[in-house]
Amino acid sequence: MGKIFSFALLSILSISSVFGQQGDQTGAGRQGRGGGGANQGTQTTTPVTQTPKTGAATDSNIEIKPSVTTHSINLPSGPLNYTATAAQIPLRNDAGEVECRMFYVAYTKDVADIGKRPVTFAFNGGPGSATMWLHMGALGPKRAPMPDDGSLSAPPYHTEDNPSTWLDFTDVVVIDAPGTGYSRIARPDLSTKFYGVQPDITAFTDFVRNWLKEHHRWSSPIFIAGESYGGIRGSGLSASLVRAGIGVNGFISISGVSNYMTIRGMRGNDTPFLGFFPSMAACAWYHHKLAPRFKSVDMVVKEAQEWIDQEYASALARGDSLSDKEKDHIATKMSEFLGVSKKYCLGSNLKVSEQAFFTELLRDERLQIGRYDGRLVGKEEFGVAGGRGPGGGGDPSDEATTPAFTSAVNDYLDRELGIKTDLRYLNSGNVRPWSETEGQYSETSTDLGRLLMRDKHFRVLYCCGYYDLACPLNGTVNIFNHMGLDKDARSQVSFAFYPAGHMMYIEKSSREKLHEDAKNFVNSALKGN
Repeated sequence: MGKIFSFALLSILSISSVFGQQGDQTGAGRQGRGGGGANQGTQTTTPVTQTPKTGAATDSNIEIKPSVTTHSINLPSGPLNYTATAAQIPLRNDAGEVECRMFYVAYTKDVADIGKRPVTFAFNGGPGSATMWLHMGALGPKRAPMPDDGSLSAPPYHTEDNPSTWLDFTDVVVIDAPGTGYSRIARPDLSTKFYGVQPDITAFTDFVRNWLKEHHRWSSPIFIAGESYGGIRGSGLSASLVRAGIGVNGFISISGVSNYMTIRGMRGNDTPFLGFFPSMAACAWYHHKLAPRFKSVDMVVKEAQEWIDQEYASALARGDSLSDKEKDHIATKMSEFLGVSKKYCLGSNLKVSEQAFFTELLRDERLQIGRYDGRLVGKEEFGVAGGRGPGGGGDPSDEATTPAFTSAVNDYLDRELGIKTDLRYLNSGNVRPWSETEGQYSETSTDLGRLLMRDKHFRVLYCCGYYDLACPLNGTVNIFNHMGLDKDARSQVSFAFYPAGHMMYIEKSSREKLHEDAKNFVNSALKGN
């Protein structure tokens, strides 16, 4: 397997994140022109252009008129007719005043008994990211096409039918979080009611409740799908909905994180080093930096996980008490897995961070690997340790995907779905300050674990990319193994792994596999298996 290059002509603004210096969101982007051919929509409701007013936001200048269009698509399973509803759900206070309007696009298959059709509520993360990535990358009937390996393609970009759309087996509602996409809070002083771990979960709970009521779907099986920070949101939302009396059949975590302890380093917390290690080893293997005995990426990851359990975790726990001989032994094994020198591992005090690894792995070639997808690389100005040009190194995998997806979603919402507004579609919104769980790492794995223990019908599917250096697979495995679940509850959880990164769906075979894994998961959950 060779290196996939991503060369951006312009510096792409990194997506903001709660992950310290790094952004959390799957990144891809593509410009699309309004459809044509068989899948051209027929608009049945004419939107009205909104003219923003000056000064503070009000409900009138954040409202977008709904648009309902009808479409058809040819899938491997046969032709499928569906309706797309692009609209906002208003969130009101006790006095009935609109405080926020959450934008969504709902894709519903045209069937006689819509009430029995499963519906999946899906979102990206950030926090602060719109749901254009899952929408235009995996779930929707249209996608922003990229080369099969997910690398940067040349503009201009044109949307195309997505044969791997989840509409094949479930209705899909893609939701933009407050302050992202076309979702807007009515006034700036209301931000604390929406920007934070628990306020965000409350907003999504209200959205789902209101959507079910408005569209008469209370009897539909319900699934939740969240990517990246959507793992925290989705875990908490699943539990919150059940507490609100809304049954949930299953949750699909796509490169999700449910506990910040696995990705946020601080002195005394070694969990991130344990979580990122197998993914860094996978990236080293992909770029031909490991010994020939490693025949496949899953072999590398499995052996790295076994070594962590047998030696590395306990070595990090001992810290400075390790003897020089023991440190040398651990550094030798680290070098074997990570493809960097033993000297570098020793100099890093046996803790090679993912951020350092981005530039160290291919430093001699003056290449940096991507954070969202370690397969993707970009040229570096410097070939020395710590070398950085003005403004830092960016993320080659983000730069490869953001232009295409950004252009695609804007053109698609305008031309095919008929949304007319002067509001800017915010692929990354300013949701700071963001309130987190007080006094500890923000996490909702506790809520998810309790739900699994109390509801024997509830199911979880974790989908993880091998080359994801944003929300690493071993961090997810680690938290799953510390959720306090008994054998029966653990059997309600399954894992799927993909030879791609954070947004595994930008790679063709992984996108197809994700579709099949999700389809089998939904069908199995509905059968009670």
